[in-house]
Amino acid sequence: MGCFAASRRAMTTGSSLTHTLGRMVAETSFPAIPEAVVTRAKISLLHNFAVGLAGRRRENFAFVAAQTYWAAPAEATLLHNGAAVSAEGAAFANAALMNVRSQDDTHAASTSHPGSPTMAAAMAIAESCAASGEEFLAAVIVGYETLCRIGRDFDDRFTARGFRAASLLGGFGAAAATARLMRLSALQTAHALGLQANLAGGITQVWREGSAEANMQLAFAARNGIAAARAAACGATAAIFALEGEAGFFNAFGGAAGPAVEILEGLGEAWQLLEVTVKPLPVCAILQGPALLLLDLIRRHARRPEDIESVTLTLNPYEADYPGVDNFGPFGSATATKLSAQFSLALAAIEGRITPEGLGRVADATILAMSRRVLVRRDAAILLRRCRVEIVWRGGAEISGIVDVPAGQPDFSECADFARGLGPEIGATAAQMERLIEMVAGVEKAADVRGLMAAAAGCGCIR
Repeated sequence: MGCFAASRRAMTTGSSLTHTLGRMVAETSFPAIPEAVVTRAKISLLHNFAVGLAGRRRENFAFVAAQTYWAAPAEATLLHNGAAVSAEGAAFANAALMNVRSQDDTHAASTSHPGSPTMAAAMAIAESCAASGEEFLAAVIVGYETLCRIGRDFDDRFTARGFRAASLLGGFGAAAATARLMRLSALQTAHALGLQANLAGGITQVWREGSAEANMQLAFAARNGIAAARAAACGATAAIFALEGEAGFFNAFGGAAGPAVEILEGLGEAWQLLEVTVKPLPVCAILQGPALLLLDLIRRHARRPEDIESVTLTLNPYEADYPGVDNFGPFGSATATKLSAQFSLALAAIEGRITPEGLGRVADATILAMSRRVLVRRDAAILLRRCRVEIVWRGGAEISGIVDVPAGQPDFSECADFARGLGPEIGATAAQMERLIEMVAGVEKAADVRGLMAAAAGCGCIR
């Protein structure tokens, strides 16, 4: 009853988690945000643009739905083709697009992908409100801060009960960013977050079956966050203790056994964006470090994949047991293979890289044979996003390595190089990519975000 005792104590003072976060969202001034946080926001923005644009040929459902059912009023830009649709439609489609390659950014402490729903909603509302680049960037930052903090305490419990934390949490980032751009008061923002608690959803059966709705989950989160904030702007209210109450979000989805502690720790000082990583490879965030390490070990020792007797990957138990990670198949689609340590590491070993096309070869006999040589072990001493990889070569020789710093925290110039590398897949000219990089780098100086959205949508536009 500790969680609920804390809730009752808070009720006597009139404070609540949504009210505290609402004040943070409404009252944080852009000049007070550290430069390092602003830079990390730009890195995530450029990265998510690049992987989203590279995913155009892989995402059609949200794109069609946005143009069919949410076309009017014409408020915001579809990254698929540059067309204007409603803010809800643009957020829905653009969030799905950014997530379709499973390469959007990640926050390990909340097991979430904050960028797709938060940025997609912020882009759409910033266009509809004619917000400045600085206002847009501030909204993105407080959206990340809200989403990631709400997810820090109970993400593992969400997962254990079959919920996908990234989907449950995504709408909070979208709601916070929307509330900020609409200039809602702290109290209205608190109600927007409470309303979003009623709209949260998303299950991990997607990883167990390899079904196709993973990016739709984040699309719905982006759209729902906008709906929650717009409802609050019209006077709708929600439970004060929507997060920590006895029947609130944390207990309903996580069976919370105690109070949320991390959600407010260091608020205003320990910025969540500084923990966010981006994904250089189109696989699960858990497998970024292992795959990169495996590729490095094979290259450094100049050995052929057929020389491999076995690969042992040791992970934190939470990550090893995450649905779909320790999975030998059979595989129905790339939705399953990009979560599977066995398939992803086998593909990396055989081809020296991981591509969406390779992940789609779900029945490839060579990859499947190699995948049977990949074993996953658990070690509670290993921290999240760290790992150990051991390779045994035929003949008995062994090599190993560790990841002790989470992969995926490039500086802006390295992220720009990554975006340029996706240019051919996007179908963009070098000039188009340089224009996008330039617009992101100076986004806070822009009078509005229309130029940024036009530059992004115009990169190799294919529809």
